[in-house]
Amino acid sequence: MSQLFLAGEMAADFIEALLCYYFINLFVPQKIKGRIRFVILSVILLITMQAADHFQIFPLISTLWFVFYICMTSVLVFQVDTFYSISLVSFYILCAYIIDFFCLSVMGVLGKNQQFAQMVISQLSLWRCAYLAVNKILLILFYLLAKKALKKELFYNASMIFTVSFLGLCGVGFLSWLTIQETSVHALFSWSMCIVLLFVFYFTLLFYTNYRKEKEISSILQLKDQMVRREYELVLGQQRQQQEMSHDLKNHMLVLSTLMEEERYEEVKSYISRLGEPLSRLSGEIWTGNATLDILLSHFKNQGEQMEIPFTIQADAVDLSGMEDQDLCCLFANLLDNALEAAQKMPQQKRWIQIKLRKINEMIFIVISNSMSGRPVKQGDTLGSSKKETGMHGLGIRSAARSAKKYGGALEYEYGDGVFTVTVTFLEGLQPPCNP
Repeated sequence: MSQLFLAGEMAADFIEALLCYYFINLFVPQKIKGRIRFVILSVILLITMQAADHFQIFPLISTLWFVFYICMTSVLVFQVDTFYSISLVSFYILCAYIIDFFCLSVMGVLGKNQQFAQMVISQLSLWRCAYLAVNKILLILFYLLAKKALKKELFYNASMIFTVSFLGLCGVGFLSWLTIQETSVHALFSWSMCIVLLFVFYFTLLFYTNYRKEKEISSILQLKDQMVRREYELVLGQQRQQQEMSHDLKNHMLVLSTLMEEERYEEVKSYISRLGEPLSRLSGEIWTGNATLDILLSHFKNQGEQMEIPFTIQADAVDLSGMEDQDLCCLFANLLDNALEAAQKMPQQKRWIQIKLRKINEMIFIVISNSMSGRPVKQGDTLGSSKKETGMHGLGIRSAARSAKKYGGALEYEYGDGVFTVTVTFLEGLQPPCNP
């Protein structure tokens, strides 16, 4: 019978050590796929702890050895720093202690034995085997619950986990001493509250993480709005310069006429040359007949040429005069900024951007396509990428979609064969603006 008890003890220690490695694996950035090393390390730890029991080494020394061994091997296996490893192991031990004594309290209260905890800890018995079985089942359930909970991204750091673990172990140590003295309903209530506090800690982390994400998204949206405002101010500046040049044109014509009458041809050529420089900077191609949109398209086309990105524009005489200039800039600047950013990351020979503006009866279609490396993935309401970029791409699309929706339009995007395409559709033409 003693051999059976010993086998049960060894199985319990092995499961506890193995689950510790699995638990740490939930928190590290690079997950370990080959789990056989966890089994080997757990077996080595089990052998050393059995040797310690054989030589009757003080139990506290065995516990400290458990912590030291797991921490050091975790540093080597998971490639994390020592303090982070200590924090995770400490938190695991805290959770394991809470589950241990919660289980003892439940069994003691159900068995109406106030000395149950002391009896189970000090004696090899069937009660101890039953306790170990129930305890490890609860520990496995705890791991599975933690695995599911940590699928959601949580913000935490080593200092936070270590502080919670240290304070928790101090309280748990005192509470465990009271439970050993008397396993009562009060002890069960106390351990139940400890479990509740673990859930409170998790939901606090979840709430704080969501708060940080919203704050980060808000900051990025503000940055995108600033970029759009700069584009809008650029358009306004170019429009003002064009108006000034048009206003001064009659004066220039008067000067040229006078020079021609006086047959001062060299001065005429020089004057025209000087006059042509500012005109060449301001004269953009006419794509749609909408001055704001044409200046915006010319601006991004020039940017694309500077980045050595072929820029093709195919446009009908699309009437977007019903859209406010700021919304027009928000729609096109966000989409074209994204297109330039994505195309720039491609090899030079594979860079390209294509813009199509089509009008069929009352319907207006805006299609912007660009070459892109890596498949984008949807992350909630935003669009990310397989390379885990900052999320600016998705937030730009969100802002553009909001501008389109304001005028009764819809924005859709698709990806295939290295091409990312955004389509903005106004099926009934531009509608009067409304808050989307």
